[in-house]
Formats: sequence, structure tokens, C-alpha cells
Amino acid sequence: MTEAQTLADQAVPAHVPAHLVKPYDFRSGLGDRPQEAIAGLLDGPAVFWSPVRHMLDKGGAWVVTRSREAREVLGNPEVYSSEVQGEFLKLISDDFHLGPLASDPPAHARYRTLINPLFTPKKMFELAPKIEAWCDELIDGFADRGHCDLIPEFADLFPTGIFVDLMGFPRERLAEFLKWNQDFIHAETPDQRFAGVKAITDFFAEIYENPQLASPDSVAHYLLTSEPDGRPLSRGEFMGVVFLLFSAGLDTVVSSLGFTFRLLAENQELQAHLRANPAELPRHVEEMMRLFSPVTVQRTAVVDTELGGVTIKAGDRLAVSLACASRDPEAFAHSDQLDASRNPNPHLAFGFGIHRCAGAQLARRDIAIALERWFQRIPPFRLAPDSQITAAGGAVLCLNGVVLEWDRMQVPQ
Repeated sequence: MTEAQTLADQAVPAHVPAHLVKPYDFRSGLGDRPQEAIAGLLDGPAVFWSPVRHMLDKGGAWVVTRSREAREVLGNPEVYSSEVQGEFLKLISDDFHLGPLASDPPAHARYRTLINPLFTPKKMFELAPKIEAWCDELIDGFADRGHCDLIPEFADLFPTGIFVDLMGFPRERLAEFLKWNQDFIHAETPDQRFAGVKAITDFFAEIYENPQLASPDSVAHYLLTSEPDGRPLSRGEFMGVVFLLFSAGLDTVVSSLGFTFRLLAENQELQAHLRANPAELPRHVEEMMRLFSPVTVQRTAVVDTELGGVTIKAGDRLAVSLACASRDPEAFAHSDQLDASRNPNPHLAFGFGIHRCAGAQLARRDIAIALERWFQRIPPFRLAPDSQITAAGGAVLCLNGVVLEWDRMQVPQ
């Protein structure tokens, strides 16, 4: 479907001023530096109406670009609901429910109480050796070769393997998980994206119906046997919560690895500095998360309200660009520059408010460990001359074609 056809199909609501209508779908025309392209929206209004949406559902949405307005939306679930989900989710299962992501208070607390124990500092400390071992196993596959295509050979596999191990799923199905997630996030048509979602959730339904397939020490077993508020998760709740952990855990890390490694490959001075000063990795990771915030989230207004001087009607959808908000110059001085000395660094890469990503600490740990192990195992790396980097847009931004190379003779033996 062309943009013109899309616009013809989507009527602009009567309460939307004509001067605030601008087609923008977070998929098209982003080049190979999508955050920079999206940050161009900061030259326009804080809130505008796009008849084109980045989600599977039809219909336009208000696009929120500024940090202040983004926090207002994400911090007020009584006005901007996460509970109103798209019609396509109902096609998965009548009771399919994305747990905390699709819940407002007080139901939201039930799911966060269930999920939060999975991401405690103690859990993260215990996971570190397994993450390091998996990282080393992947690096073993290409270290002596002197080059790799970062996304398919490392970035895609790294968080996916961690998720599969945590859930207690068979490692031999790793390739299937990768394909399903790629279809869900980056397939060209809505039907292809839905097919990816359906394949993932059908597998999770199989686990629910055959709990013996989940090992006793796995997260899947924990979710199957937990009883938040005195009752176990329903089939649809289990499918939704596991799907949320799967998609959120993979997408942010895969995206961040692509942008982070590209930045370091292009900036040899910064790479050398971090190799010599590994203690500075956490704050640099934090700043790179801000600079390369990848997600656009959606909300639905449940009452008439005003946002950024714009009238929002109950039922209106909103697309909150965290990439844009995290580069807002009103919130971050020199917002388009890497500055690891920012303190505090209130970026929105992991969201804001009650829906702030529960797995943020795991994502940070994954990325920091990946950099630590690369610096120890791989000599200074650079972009290969044949790198043809492209960006994939939509709900989550990511890169393809990040081909790295290094001097094989310098690889530690």
C-alpha cells in the first residue's frame, strides 16, 4: 500500500487542526541514522497528527516528540491508557493479554509483582557468568576470521540465547525464535508481522499446555507455578507475559548493540579510551542508550484532555517517540552529542512511569558484558569497507549491514 493510499483510507478526525497533520510512520525515509532523522521532528510541534501509523492497527495517531510531553503521557495512566490494545491482538487468542504492558492500575501491580523478582541485582549477578560464556561462544565463531556481520552473527543471537536459556526452552530452537522475531518486528506487510507473532505465541501456548516441557529452574516454570493475587496466570496471560519478556528483551538489546558497535567502530579514540578504562563502561552504555533510544510506544486517551496545547479526544491513539524525546535539547544539553558525564541522565530509552522497562538492568548488563568480552577477545575493530548499513524502522529501530573487521594477527590466542 502506498502512502497516498494509506492517507486516502485514514480520515483525519474533525478535532485535528489542518496545520498539525503530517504523515509520519517511523518506517520510511530514515536513512542509516534513524535517531538523527527522527530527531528532525523536534524542529516542529511537540504534538502533531499522523494519518500513518507504525503499528499493525489501522488509523492515525498523535505523535509526541518532546521529553516533557512524553513524560506527561507515560506518567499518567489514568488519562493515557496502556490497556486499550489493538484489534490484531484479539486474533491471537480471546484471552491473550500482554501483562503489565497492557494494564493500568490497579491490575498493573499484579503483573509487576510477578515480574520484578526476575530482575533483582542478585539475579543479575548470578546471570553474569552465563552471559559471559554465551558471549565468548559467539565470539569464538568469528574471532580468528578477522571480520563478522555484527547483527546476524552476534547481536541477534546474543540476547535470544540468553532468553531461551532463562525460559528453559531448547537451545536447538534458537533459529526459529530468531526468524519469528524478525517477522514480527521487521516484516514488510502486516500479515507477515502477524504471522511472526502467531508463531511465537503458539509455541508459548504449547508450553502452557505441556508444563513438563519447562525445566524446574526456568522462568517459564516460575510463571506457570506463580499465583499473584492468589490465582495462577491464565493461558492468555502466560502467553502474553512470556511474549512481552521475549520481544522486549530481544529488541532493545539487538538494537542497542548495532548502534553502539557502529559508533565505536567509527570512533577509534573512544573505543581505545573504553578499552583502557573499562570502569567507565556503565556510564557510557547509559549515554549510548539515550543517544540511540530505539522505541516508539503507543497509548490511548481515555478522557478528553490537552497535551502540548493540543486538544486530545478520548479514543485518540498516541505514538510516543522515545528516540525523539531522548534527544530533546530542552531536556539534554548538546542532545545530539555523546556525553557520558551527564549526571543525572534522565533519558527515556526504557520508558517512564509505572511502565518503565522491568528488564532495564538486564539490558544494561548484556550490553556492558558484550563490550567487555569484545574488548578482551577482539582487537580494535572498524567498519569494513563493504559495510552497507541500512536501518529498519517501526516500533523498534535497528541496523543491518554492520560489517566489522580487525587485524587477525592481533587476536589473543
